[in-house]
Amino acid sequence: MPRSLSLRNAYIWGLSLVLILLACEETTEWNLTSGENEKLVVEAILTDEFKEQTISLSLSDNDLNGEPIGLNDALVHVEVNGSAIAFIPDNQVPGRYTSEVPFAVLGDLSYRLNIVWNDQLYTATSELSTVAPMPTISFLPYADTDSLRFDEFAPLYNANQQAMYEMRIDWSQLTNEENAEAKLLFFTFSTIDVSALIRPVQDTVRFPRASTVIARKYGLNDDFAAYMRALAIETYWRGGIYYGAAASLPTNISNDGLGFFSTCAVLTDTLIAE
Repeated sequence: MPRSLSLRNAYIWGLSLVLILLACEETTEWNLTSGENEKLVVEAILTDEFKEQTISLSLSDNDLNGEPIGLNDALVHVEVNGSAIAFIPDNQVPGRYTSEVPFAVLGDLSYRLNIVWNDQLYTATSELSTVAPMPTISFLPYADTDSLRFDEFAPLYNANQQAMYEMRIDWSQLTNEENAEAKLLFFTFSTIDVSALIRPVQDTVRFPRASTVIARKYGLNDDFAAYMRALAIETYWRGGIYYGAAASLPTNISNDGLGFFSTCAVLTDTLIAE
């Protein structure tokens, strides 16, 4: 058989196989197993800034991208150095509790969170983290447009520090658009983990020149860093949008609670994107 004819037959056979496979496609509905829900979820980061501190409480559920179900019927207070600071429910935001008085977290003290809900006591403890100096934050042109994006400023691995960067960008003063702001999170961890170091590619967020950028750098204790790394793998680095706690995440909340309680030193800087 001529070589050209053999190649032609192979091509036809391969094309036929592809068409057969495509013809066999059908819709599949995945039956996801529900977990044990309506557990208490705690989101509590107290900082060394003198202000009214906040704590958020919600219930776990199966909806990955749903809004958390806030709880406003818990008793919440934080103990430190023999004193107790009460947290009062915020009637404007379901699940948010605000400290009765402003205060700043101090170093070398142990802070204990106490939550009484549904006749159960949930506790967690934390000591103030340290935070390394804020790096220089710069911007790069976005493709062939007049927009900007962040240059690399937060290495994923640094043996000497662990940090979370919260970057809030606001360009509402430059446009009449309704959605003229964005929030990005970046992380630096001090341990090497293959699953954590190889991050999926995320969409690059671009913003106009002269946007206002508020940069906040949180120092992370080792246990809180482990929680944030697990959370990033499950949500941000998967492209998820739900900032909530999954049952598989580590936690320091007692009594089978979810989420985390941490005390973080914070640095803040405001700059104009140029």
